Formats: sequence, C-alpha cells, structure tokens
Amino acid sequence: MNWLRRHGRRLIVATALTGAILFGFSYAPGWWMTHRPANEQETVLYYFAQNLGEPALCGRISWSAYQSYSVLFGGGGASYFRSDCYERVAQARHDASFCWRVRPLVDLDPLSSGYSALSCRVRTRARHSTGIGLSDVQLVRVFERMGYDIDAMPVDGLMPPAIRLRDVYYGLERNPAAVTRARQLLTSPDPPLTSADRSFLAQLAAVVTKDPHWCEQVPPSVPVGLSAPSRDRCYLEVAYNTHDVRLCQKMTPAAQEPAVRDAVAHGVRANIAEQLGLHGECIRIATHVGPWPHYGPAAPDPDEQTRRLLAALQVPLPRARDWSINEQSIYFGNFLFALWPKPDSSRPEPHLTDREAAEEAIKDAARDRERTTLVARLLALPAGP
Repeated sequence: MNWLRRHGRRLIVATALTGAILFGFSYAPGWWMTHRPANEQETVLYYFAQNLGEPALCGRISWSAYQSYSVLFGGGGASYFRSDCYERVAQARHDASFCWRVRPLVDLDPLSSGYSALSCRVRTRARHSTGIGLSDVQLVRVFERMGYDIDAMPVDGLMPPAIRLRDVYYGLERNPAAVTRARQLLTSPDPPLTSADRSFLAQLAAVVTKDPHWCEQVPPSVPVGLSAPSRDRCYLEVAYNTHDVRLCQKMTPAAQEPAVRDAVAHGVRANIAEQLGLHGECIRIATHVGPWPHYGPAAPDPDEQTRRLLAALQVPLPRARDWSINEQSIYFGNFLFALWPKPDSSRPEPHLTDREAAEEAIKDAARDRERTTLVARLLALPAGP
C-alpha cells in the first residue's frame, strides 16, 4: 500500500504516456468517421494511382472508405482504402518512403496481418505487389469523361496510334474495290497522281492481281531520298507470289544492278556480288525450299502520303471509337502502361549509345508530360458516374 501511494502518480503518468504513444501509432484520421466501402470515384482514383504511381490521387480518397479482410483470404483485419492506395504507389515506384503516408503507423490488432506504415515498408522492400482492376466499361467511360478521344490520343513515340494508316493500307489486298480503283487511276489519261503515288498503286495492283505488266508503270529505279517501290522489286515480288522464275528475265541484269556494281568496286568477286542483288534473289525461286513468302502492298513511309493514297482509292478510314468496348479498354490500358513510372529515371542506362540515350530522354519527357496531363484531368473529374 505504501509503495502504491509513493509510486501511484508515476504509474498513472507512465500508463497515460504509454496509452498516448500507442494511440498515436495506431491513430488514423478516419478513426472518428463512420466507415463505409469505397465508392466508384475512389476506386477509379486508386486504380489510376497504382498504374501511375501518383500519390496525389490517393489524397482525394476519403478516410471514411474502409474495408475488412477475411481471415481465410486476406489474413484478417481491416484497412483504410486511402492507406492501401499509398502502399500501392510505394510498390509501383519501389520507394518505401511513400509508406509514411499510410495510417496507422503500427497495426495493434492481434488478429490482423498488419495493414500499417510499418508493414507497408516491409512489403514494399520485399517487392510485394497488389492492386485492383476496373471493368472494361468503367475504364473506357473514365477516359471519355476526361475528354480523351481514342482516335486522337497523344502518342509522342510512347505507343502507336489506335488506327495505324500503314495497317489500313496493308489491308488493301483484301479490298477488291480499292484494287479496281487503283487500276482505273493507273490507266486514266490524266490521273491526279504524283510519280511516287503511281509507283505505290502500280505495285499494289501487281502483287494483288499477280499481273507483272503493272510493274511496267513503276520507274526502273527509285530516286535518292524517295521512299517508293522500284520496278525490279515489283517484278521480284510478283515472281515470288506466282512462283514463276521466268519473271526474273524482266529485271535489270545482275551485273548492271547499282548495288552489285558497288560491291564489285569494293573488291567483292563478281559471281558473289551478283548473288547479293535483287536478280540473284529472284533466280533462287528455282531452288526454293520451304514455305513461300507472300508479298503484299508496300505502304508509304510518311503518313501524309498514305492518307493521300487512301483518299484517292476512296477507302474510308476506320475509327477506333467503333471498336468493341474490350478493344478500346485494351488500348487505354496500354496507354497507361506506357506511362508507368520509371524508377531511377535520372540515371542514364550505361549500355545506351548517345543517340539511344537522347531518344530515351525524349520519351521520358513525353511520358512525364502525359502523366501530368492525365493526373490533372483525373483530379478535375467531378464526382458521379
């Protein structure tokens, strides 16, 4: 009794101090709030935060959003949805410093597997990874609400556009109307075509109809700096499509090919150099073994020329917005993947050449710019469906 009277006050103070410390470590801002499941808007923010590694999105999730875990499947316990979001950001960036935004700092629930800042650091350093998904409909709807047009997405070298003009042009061999239109333009007395455009349409007509006479409308050689089919290559492609080695006779003789003459001038034996040219490739049809290659339309390199040719052929451009919801969702998902944060991006890759490093720097700048734009649009989203 005397001991209790002498040390009672100290015991009370120590107990109160211990309780305050434990309360501080286990306290979360949502402790006093009414707990509820995360709503759709908060789920969207979490999803994009985990894919962008962006903690600002987690900050828009209410501390009221709360979820419980089954002892069988989640290890038991519960956590704040906002805290889970910060942990996912830490995992995406491989940076445990973001775990200090998780609350509580320490989980005192003896039945829980530990949803706290401390356990977040342990899991992040161990390279654990968790996350949530959105349905295809939800993902497409969110991008539409943010004002993104799938047919005019910013790519900047990060990813191809949804509709690639080259792919549309390659598909012309399965479009009889377009091939017929190409033949009409080539035989018109006054077609609205440049020489380079005629070369592409003649190659298209030749390889699709397997008629080598269309190759005659292709210039014998391609001017320096111009991307267009050559007459010899046109004959070569028709010869392989028809398995007819006799078409090789229409080509420039091997000894007269510029590439062959250049090789001979650099000391390559004539009989060896002639095998390296287009004519040498063509005559190997006679001894070909194995599956036959198939040559289709040669697409122009600049999109402007491809667009001009498609317009001349009266081929309407398809729209990605007419894709199925699943196809649109896959494209938007790939766009998010292209914006995935790069850890230690400030340090250049040691194996890259100066040119490759410069290209990577351009991509990194584009990635940062598009991430900033996307995050700003997400933060500006009004609540609602």
